[in-house]
Amino acid sequence: MKTVLLVSLLLLATSHCNNNKPTNPILGQYELVGHDASGRLALSGTISFVSLEQNHLKGQCKIIREQNAPEGLYESEGNCEALIDGNTISLDSAPFFDDAGLLLEGEFDGVTIRGIWKMDGFVTRPGGKFEAVKKM
Repeated sequence: MKTVLLVSLLLLATSHCNNNKPTNPILGQYELVGHDASGRLALSGTISFVSLEQNHLKGQCKIIREQNAPEGLYESEGNCEALIDGNTISLDSAPFFDDAGLLLEGEFDGVTIRGIWKMDGFVTRPGGKFEAVKKM
């Protein structure tokens, strides 16, 4: 009887430990701000990374066009995807379109993603700098 109880407790403890998988620190919600080359606010929004498979992040993005945004930057809300290589992240706000959307390329430091943003179109145009800070 003691053996059965001991084995049962060990199995329960083992299954409980296996269910507590650590999540990747990149997953979560971020507040996004982007400035043009002159330093004026051009875009804002949110990024929410919900899954990571291998080096492919999937999530939801909401991009808000600010007053100083360049022509061609449209407000959008929906699926977004990113590739991650070490601390480098390349995000596409419109992954299902060949030439539309906002591209973000930056570095993740554990809390913040910083880098440059570009407008994807027939010709990809540089936009400015962005920062996406993780909400805790």
